[in-house]
Amino acid sequence: MNKVFRLLVQLYGDLRWLWLNGIVNKIPFWPIRWLFYILCGMKIGRNSRIGIRTTIIYPKNIKIGTGVIINEDCYLDGRGGLVIGDNTSISIYSKIVTASHSKSSETFDYHSNKTHIGQNVWIGIGAIILDDSCIEDECVISAGSVFKGKSEKGYVYAGNPAVIVNERKLVKKYTLKRNSLMI
Repeated sequence: MNKVFRLLVQLYGDLRWLWLNGIVNKIPFWPIRWLFYILCGMKIGRNSRIGIRTTIIYPKNIKIGTGVIINEDCYLDGRGGLVIGDNTSISIYSKIVTASHSKSSETFDYHSNKTHIGQNVWIGIGAIILDDSCIEDECVISAGSVFKGKSEKGYVYAGNPAVIVNERKLVKKYTLKRNSLMI
């Protein structure tokens, strides 16, 4: 009986993934996608939007703040826990991964770690944020960068691995607003 139960749980997880990422994420009307994401346990703040074709893994461990804009074709992984602060912009093709494998393990051990992205952060096109990362408020992760670790508040990071290249010098915190119900 225990084996059957585990099989049913696995089947449920697979069907949920297929539903979210094969059907729901292709719906071109944000309020409908929002409803399904909320029903799957994701927490999404007011005036936030997740673009079409964004892949969502383990939505019940994802918390998105107010005024967050996640553009099209991104990847959000909630396996280890993902928190995105208010008024953060995540550009197209960006990936946030909260799980991985141990590179030195003889059995390729799996691990997951919480990832936190602060407020007024800008993640550039195609950037990758790896598990166990903490990006402080007002940072920029430049296009194509790979970030892992803990950032300092208010700096621009670039490269692979991403390192500080400049200070952001944000004069005032801003508020993002979504402009469309579509896409």
